[in-house]
Amino acid sequence: MPSFRNIIADKKYAKKGEATPVKKIGGLTIDFSAQRFSQEYLDSFLGHIEQEKIIERFSSIYFGEQANTTEKKAADHFSYRKTDISRDQKVLEEQERMSTVSDQINKQNYETIIFFGIGGSQLGPELIQQTLCYGSNQKIIFITGSDPKEIENKTKGLCLEECAFILASKSFSTIETLRSYEIVTKKEYMENTYAITSNKSGAEALGVPSKNILTFSKATGGRFSIWSPINLLFLIQMGKKAIQDFYLGGHEADENILSSGRLEDVASIYMCAQDIMHNNILDNQTSAILAYDWPLRGFYKYAQQLEMESNGKQVDQNGERVDYQTNSIVWGGYGPVSQHSFYQQIFQGTKDMNLYFIASREEENKLNTAQYFGQTQSLLEGTETEKTPYKQTNRRRFTTLEMEKISPRTMGNLIATWENKTILNSLIWKINAFDQWGVELGKANTKKYLK
Repeated sequence: MPSFRNIIADKKYAKKGEATPVKKIGGLTIDFSAQRFSQEYLDSFLGHIEQEKIIERFSSIYFGEQANTTEKKAADHFSYRKTDISRDQKVLEEQERMSTVSDQINKQNYETIIFFGIGGSQLGPELIQQTLCYGSNQKIIFITGSDPKEIENKTKGLCLEECAFILASKSFSTIETLRSYEIVTKKEYMENTYAITSNKSGAEALGVPSKNILTFSKATGGRFSIWSPINLLFLIQMGKKAIQDFYLGGHEADENILSSGRLEDVASIYMCAQDIMHNNILDNQTSAILAYDWPLRGFYKYAQQLEMESNGKQVDQNGERVDYQTNSIVWGGYGPVSQHSFYQQIFQGTKDMNLYFIASREEENKLNTAQYFGQTQSLLEGTETEKTPYKQTNRRRFTTLEMEKISPRTMGNLIATWENKTILNSLIWKINAFDQWGVELGKANTKKYLK
């Protein structure tokens, strides 16, 4: 069986073929037909996955093996979406506390909830707000950054006595989060302040009442923390049934890997095959994620952090510099808007890219859905027979991810599947997906310039 280096060095493995795999996870259907995989490539790739025991290594991470070797921690975000039987007692206690605090906030009937967080503490909750909670009457304001103008703009005209303040910071030392909270509140509304953190003592030292503090494990990475109490807003607005359905969707994605029995049935493995082909064989340096439903417009930002913070690494698990490309540059947009922005380059530009299209199949008689079908058909067929050169367009390889409808379950399917393919990619590249030492220097240097 060819090694990883042999597979990526031999360009024959990227030749176009007729393999048309379609995979289903819960309410999510992933169609790889337009990738035009050659069977030779799939056979070699799946053989490598089997030879390197990638699924077994993923399973070890899932069941608690120390995955983050540089920080000597497991990756325990999986615990939140396991079945009740297999979930540990600590997670059940966290979720019970989460329900208690959610009820506590709802009883107060706050006019506005201001959520302070950045990175993994903000991207996940904001994505859930956009995709699942946009119909709620509860006003939510996210304050993410360090520029006072953002704070001034977002809090103008608010009656702070009628607001709840949620600070989401795993370490409870995040400069942007703590400073923006202090600027807004002057620390005057502690009874209305709630904290979600792994550092309870830090929250108490700020003055947050113990009854208002939710904790979660230090082994839950920020970019994987949407399954943890960081997702409190979702529970507040949509209730227990919705969040349980979200966990179910995540569990279905995990089971697709752990219980399929055959590599050919694992959807995220084919997403890895796609990523490796584009990134390591075709030398396409970017991955574009294009969503055709307004609620999904921000998914690419979530995936961007998930992939680039996890796999933007240049050394392997042994601390040695790798001699192949790791993660691609992830970007994207809302399809109907992007068509009037950068699609010209997709159709006629000289640079190729790894393309994902995401859409729901609910209420198909809509303009945005017609645009989704029209654009993907155009990329599939191209106009290679067009005699006028300036009208000729490229045929591109792409994958579609279609949701039955945008729901807690299908969002759980989508997010967990993306997480899992990111982790599987890291195992293939032999890098650590769970640390992020590269961002620490910038944090340290920033402190030098603070007055």
